[in-house]
Amino acid sequence: MTLQFGDILKEWRGIRRISQLDLSLEADTSSRHLSFLESGRSKPSRAMILKLAEALQMPRAAVNNALLTAGYAPVFPDLPQNHEALAPVHNAIETMMKNHMPYPAFVVDRHWELVTANEAALKMFVAAGLVGVSNMIDMLIVDDPEDSIIVNWPELASLALARLKTENLHCGGDPQLQKMIAKLAAHSRFEGEDLSQYDLYAPVIPMVLRIDGLELSTFSTIAQFGTVQDITLSDFRIELTFPVDQQTREWFERQAEI
Repeated sequence: MTLQFGDILKEWRGIRRISQLDLSLEADTSSRHLSFLESGRSKPSRAMILKLAEALQMPRAAVNNALLTAGYAPVFPDLPQNHEALAPVHNAIETMMKNHMPYPAFVVDRHWELVTANEAALKMFVAAGLVGVSNMIDMLIVDDPEDSIIVNWPELASLALARLKTENLHCGGDPQLQKMIAKLAAHSRFEGEDLSQYDLYAPVIPMVLRIDGLELSTFSTIAQFGTVQDITLSDFRIELTFPVDQQTREWFERQAEI
């Protein structure tokens, strides 16, 4: 059975848990017209698809798919990452990471795969024994509970799981994110763990790593590009980490001198 635009519209309305009436008001159309679009009795205009997509907060890739299904060309570009039009964005990423030295900065994609990192981040990964692990969720999963590098694993893993679920909901269900959620949620280190002993609503929940016999504490800020329309780059997240205490600050400063 060939997927129709009405199927996509109904699916996304269900994902966002919004009624036909509420969506029609948000998109400035009638609920009758919306019903006709879902049933296939009416063909949507390109402008109506974009208006409905905005009201439903559909990700760019999903908008392109909806347009293609209805017979229209996609609007959001998905360029090769070496395309000249994307050079200013990559230059901005490089500048941010360079200027953040001596503290770690790295970029991950939608699926938490490491795209690039500055020298401080690479040194931190090496010192933590995480060489060869390119996915940030996998770094949690492979951490050995008998010789754990991540001191506050339950807190970090719980926060990561919550973020994965939120991101998966936003994009309408991503098979790879769903696999990551299931894999992390089923981790043996959650078994018998009383999470109520942790303050998951504290003002700052740092990542605490055991490196060189020290406990290094960092917290992060995450940046995304607000006006970049390219499908791949718009999903990139730039994570800048900062030291929580003097011991951590001094460790990174020493690493920068090596």
